[in-house]
Amino acid sequence: MNTINRLVPQLKYRPDIDGLRALAVLAVVLHHLSASLLPGGYVGVDVFFVISGYLITGIISREISEGQFTFKRFYQRRIRRIFPALFAMMTVVMIAGYFLLLPSDYAATLRAVLGTLFFSSNVVFWRDMAAGYFVATDFRLNPLLHTWSLGVEEQFYVVFPVLLLVCYRYFRKYIVLILVLGALLTLAASAFLVVSKSVAVFFLSPFRAWELLVGGLLAYNFFPQLRNQVQRDVLAGAGLLAILVACFLYGAKTTFPGFAAIVPVFGAVAILHAGANGTTLVGRVLTWRPIVYLGLISYSLYLWHWPLIVLTGYAIGMEPLKPYLLTLFVVSLLLGSLSYHFIEQPFRHSGTVTRKVVFTSAAVFSILLAVVSVVGLIKNGFANRYDAKVIEFDQARAPELPFNQCADHLVKELCGLGAMHARPTVAVWGDSHAVAWAPALNDIFNEQGEGAVLATLYSCPPLLDVTSSIQPDCAVHNLSVKKYLQLHPEITTVIMSAKWSTYFSKEGGLVLTRGARDIYAAAAAREALVTTLKWLKNNGKQVVLVGPVPIYEKSVPLALGLEAATHRELLHSTADEQRRKHAPFFEVIQTIQPSTSFHFLDPIEWICNDQCVSTKNGHSLYRDDNHLNVIGAMAYKSYFDVVFTADKLFSMKQERDTPGN
Repeated sequence: MNTINRLVPQLKYRPDIDGLRALAVLAVVLHHLSASLLPGGYVGVDVFFVISGYLITGIISREISEGQFTFKRFYQRRIRRIFPALFAMMTVVMIAGYFLLLPSDYAATLRAVLGTLFFSSNVVFWRDMAAGYFVATDFRLNPLLHTWSLGVEEQFYVVFPVLLLVCYRYFRKYIVLILVLGALLTLAASAFLVVSKSVAVFFLSPFRAWELLVGGLLAYNFFPQLRNQVQRDVLAGAGLLAILVACFLYGAKTTFPGFAAIVPVFGAVAILHAGANGTTLVGRVLTWRPIVYLGLISYSLYLWHWPLIVLTGYAIGMEPLKPYLLTLFVVSLLLGSLSYHFIEQPFRHSGTVTRKVVFTSAAVFSILLAVVSVVGLIKNGFANRYDAKVIEFDQARAPELPFNQCADHLVKELCGLGAMHARPTVAVWGDSHAVAWAPALNDIFNEQGEGAVLATLYSCPPLLDVTSSIQPDCAVHNLSVKKYLQLHPEITTVIMSAKWSTYFSKEGGLVLTRGARDIYAAAAAREALVTTLKWLKNNGKQVVLVGPVPIYEKSVPLALGLEAATHRELLHSTADEQRRKHAPFFEVIQTIQPSTSFHFLDPIEWICNDQCVSTKNGHSLYRDDNHLNVIGAMAYKSYFDVVFTADKLFSMKQERDTPGN
């Protein structure tokens, strides 16, 4: 018996695998419905990857060993399994999106359609999201976002059969070793780059391959056999616990995938391996008929739940989905069940649908969807569906972003503002909100004939001595700003601006170390702000502390566009509401006597006269839910100008430059 026959067992239907699929899809669906309900539910996708690796490796290897493998046969099965329900879902999304989505979001959806058709939707989303702050549309509003995982699996289906065929012909004795090395290398790459290239590591196949390869190793009996019931029950129980721990204890701040993905991957491997060696208590639970049924419809349920959530959110004007969660869950189950019985099953098992029909219909349908998508992209998401005002608000989501290059990464040279011939006397220090104010400040400095520097880094507050779990470069950046200010005494004024509410909350991710004691979150921000202000004052710097702008729960230009399209009021806020949102920051400001240590500017006073303003002369003042655009910054330029004039912040430089001094 050859090596392949010895290693790969005969595959038979295992209901516990469908039970594991049910666990995985439930985790994903519940997480998408409410991240607070199951913050780490996204690990369900990793469980799916392990299952796919296990089953596909077993099928391909068995057929290769028996001389029955053909690419036509393999891809016919994949097409029957994947394409009918996928095409149906994408068709519904394209039709519903035409009537619901604004042009930018519809264009993003059509790009995802093309990516899905060409097995590369994960690459499309990687390219879109890698732009970070510069992305016009919110990826959470794309009803096809979930197809990224299909892209990973489809790429696996393209590459892996070729790899196994080559290994079978030339390296038969080393197949397991090759899979082990492949898994270790791709896991190492994922762990090494998960911080610096987080979007790529999340979406791209080379960093997810190890999860599928570990499943493949299961098919080759790589892991030790379990000889008794106790071993099987303990391992399966540990696997279930690992998945549940990841589901409940992981979250948005978890550095994922990287090494963190080992936990749910181990969980899936443990349950599959224990079940392959005999019955287990966990396996008996997973083979309960309702759970098995949920596993059977898991693919269709996965396909339909996310578009339903996104399109519902759009239809209700981006209002909170909480009142609709139970309904959305039930409807998702219903759609998944209908899709399974009336789309998946007939195409998958019907003897009347021949191989030729399968390939021909898949090609025709792909061409049709691709043509519609290309035309839609050429026409900017069929923008002519809406009037000019809707289009203008929609385009405000992708505005001109001056000075964005100054804050997306660490730079050796600080960016300049104002008169380029003038020696800088002002430093603008902060995060993306400082960048948002930069166009107005640049105008003021030019008018004053003054120079300034822009010292900014996204998601990094202008606070000394803190580290950030959100922005790993923050501590290094702020230390470099501190050194710069020490080396340049001619910088007499420091303007500090940030999205303060983020850092003065438990989600801010800040840590401040004082001796052997670590201070976290809002307490760290409070103490760091006091320390920073004292340091600046002791080093002869005048400080202008710019408070927060009003922030919203939804993208302002998106809401304005939907308002214009549907004639509903979707955007409203008051000064009192905004002060409550920023209460921890304002409480600190009130206790550290700003009038004696720094000049405090309160944009909420400018922007909110009881009701907060989001437009000026019919134009959006924002580019998203919390950043002013250029129009917004320039609208309140005079408030900065008054401070510079009244408080004579440039007087120290003027005295220094007077002849005879």
